[in-house]
Amino acid sequence: MVTKKEIQKMLKEFKALIRQDRWTFVERRVNLQGLAALGLTVPQAKAEIIGLSYRHYDRGPEADRDRAGEFIWEFIKRIGSQKVYIKLKIDSRGSVCLSFHRSVGPTTLPFKA
Repeated sequence: MVTKKEIQKMLKEFKALIRQDRWTFVERRVNLQGLAALGLTVPQAKAEIIGLSYRHYDRGPEADRDRAGEFIWEFIKRIGSQKVYIKLKIDSRGSVCLSFHRSVGPTTLPFKA
């Protein structure tokens, strides 16, 4: 199992890349619809991601099935009354948000207080 320290290290690196303006929000339909349903913009989603901590960790790192040698991290964060699924990775683009929408599946949240 991943440790709290490993999650914090990943988030620190992810947020540092955002501050360096190395940030990509993948504008898939499900993500854009998810933002609209939450009443958020991409910059507001970015702010929510910057606010992530190890307590929001759900799963990962898991191998990216589309890109060998890259890893996916999954988080669940309550925004308003909704639980939001956030899937992140770090790659050659920098910080990448692959998913940002209402959570519909089971969650683990092993570090939730």
